[in-house]
Amino acid sequence: MIVLITHLIITCIHDTINNKNVLINIHDLKSYNRIAYVLCFISLFLTIKALYIVGYQFTYKDEYKNALAENNISMIFTYYSSAMSLLFGILTRNRKLIILSFLPLINYAYMGYRALFVVAIIGSITISFYNTKLFSKKILKLTSIIILVFLFFSIQKVIYYEVKKTENFSLKNHVEKIISKDARYDNLNEYLKSIFFYSEFGQTSSNLTLSIDNELGKKYDFTTMLLGSIPFVKNFSDISEDDVRFSRLIRNYANPGFSYGLASNVWGEAYAALGFFGVFLFSIIVSSTISVLNSVFFRKNIFYLFNILFLSFLSFYIHRNDMTLIFAHIKNSVFLIICALLIVSFYQLFLKILKINLEKKNICE
Repeated sequence: MIVLITHLIITCIHDTINNKNVLINIHDLKSYNRIAYVLCFISLFLTIKALYIVGYQFTYKDEYKNALAENNISMIFTYYSSAMSLLFGILTRNRKLIILSFLPLINYAYMGYRALFVVAIIGSITISFYNTKLFSKKILKLTSIIILVFLFFSIQKVIYYEVKKTENFSLKNHVEKIISKDARYDNLNEYLKSIFFYSEFGQTSSNLTLSIDNELGKKYDFTTMLLGSIPFVKNFSDISEDDVRFSRLIRNYANPGFSYGLASNVWGEAYAALGFFGVFLFSIIVSSTISVLNSVFFRKNIFYLFNILFLSFLSFYIHRNDMTLIFAHIKNSVFLIICALLIVSFYQLFLKILKINLEKKNICE
């Protein structure tokens, strides 16, 4: 309730302030095309390199991640940058950039990294239907797309590994096998309700309730999380990745005994850090950030334009993540934008030097 009320108030304030603002002209954004293509080609190049070196025959996504790490290929560059360029392509209606950016994302969705793919799809939908009237035919189209995306990924989540492991996969046999072996399901309807509603929303809600009931705040160190989220701090300190992950506390103390990840809950983490004040404070920060990033539709600014992915993440996917992963998204976005800017700047400098040398050569002749 705290989060909902805070978000509604800040959204109303934002809409009132921007009521008279004029939407940006997409043709004015073409000057940023080079940055978008750099982000896209970084991802394409490294994805092709990864497929060539480690292949694609992986059942579990961690196997692929470890294979990339052994070959010094960073996943930040391989698929995060293409998600950023995809949303810029959607915003500027650049079909070539959309297609090129989509290719690495499809590859990583196949490998099991569907989260960023879904966030990118949600971002694309947000851009395409921005400023649409609530009661219109376009909203019906939007609703249909969202339902299809939801159904596809809900089913994909539960059959993905079996499809890759089983040579002659049968959806019917797979479902019947699960219902017969799992005591939670007496029939098909119960199983369908589970995969469409309980598995995702139920688990996230359960994380929130269990983290409060089990008083995880006594085991949680907010300062360690903040310090560990600063770039390179973990490299020269004794802070490990587990130390900054609230999901570790959920897995070990609130809901132990599972062999797979249970995601997290950022609002449960905010409560563990500072109680109800933490939830209120963090909801103000998140809602305000969403409002500020919404200015992408009104301002021509590089950090707004290439952070639509982060806007989509905050709006759609934040609830099941650790707080440190939010900082990680910020670091990834800023780092990739700076890298792309440097590459474009060096390229322009090279062209300028080349042009000067050619002019000197022509004068001498």
